[in-house]
Amino acid sequence: MRFVGALLAATMLLAGCNSSTETTGSEPQPDFARTFDIGGGRQMYLECRGAGSPTVVLVPGAVAAADTWHEVTDSSGVAAPSDSAVYPEVGTFTRVCSYDRPGTARANDEFTPSTPVPQPTTPEGDAADLHALLAAAEVSGPYVLAGWSFGGPIARIYASTYPHDVSGLVLVDGTSEFLQSELTPDEFAVFLQLSARDNESRTAQWKDVEQFDPVTTFDQLRAAAPVPAMPVVVLSGDTFDAEAFRARLPEDAPADYPEVFWRAQLASQDRLAAVFPGARHVTNTHSGHNVHNESPQLVIDAIRDVVEQVPSR
Repeated sequence: MRFVGALLAATMLLAGCNSSTETTGSEPQPDFARTFDIGGGRQMYLECRGAGSPTVVLVPGAVAAADTWHEVTDSSGVAAPSDSAVYPEVGTFTRVCSYDRPGTARANDEFTPSTPVPQPTTPEGDAADLHALLAAAEVSGPYVLAGWSFGGPIARIYASTYPHDVSGLVLVDGTSEFLQSELTPDEFAVFLQLSARDNESRTAQWKDVEQFDPVTTFDQLRAAAPVPAMPVVVLSGDTFDAEAFRARLPEDAPADYPEVFWRAQLASQDRLAAVFPGARHVTNTHSGHNVHNESPQLVIDAIRDVVEQVPSR
């Protein structure tokens, strides 16, 4: 269930409220994995390891928790923890962190300890939560944000809201607002039905599970300030299981809707990459939507590429 919602999981705060902190010394940075008080009676889980600057912050997709970045998909299609996964590998060359948003689920359906909040949430609210969490944990910037699926909009909104904090982006099959414009209104209505069905399935399993509203998400992305010039890599899935997708559709969906959706998805990724001048777009990933699990080395290499372009190094 934690991965089903991720496919669909395609700036209320002023930029002047930035509070970035820079790493100025070489003192050891301890590894940790625990919850932090972010205010308002709320706790959020964060884990960090490794040393160096910039700090890479891994932003999971919808419903997925921090441990999704610990996993690699094996030959049988099962994701399991591995030393070759994104989180441990990035921690060998710089500081890396990931976290659980409220309502997310870990492997074996273990629900996050992060305090539940009303759902659905929004990229703006999630970016504000991440900012509060990094401040509460005293995680030093600058940050390179790597956002998978619905984590992509959160990373983009964070970079546009707190531009002085962020020095690079890696978007891993990130949800794109251009999906809406690549579909006709009738086709987009089917997409919204699919999103609602997925939300209903997840809430039947977990009362406080994370949900997202595509219309609000896409509206916030379009309204956000442009992300400042910085190194950007966009990785896009290039394989698609049409039959598995068809099984999730409403019964009255057009017979060719999986093919219609896939064409729109590919086009939306091309347009997403074009938003960032000079961005590198990796389309030959040999992966479905879960690029970070199926082709982790591509994601690791993309993160390393961006990290090495950050001037502070």
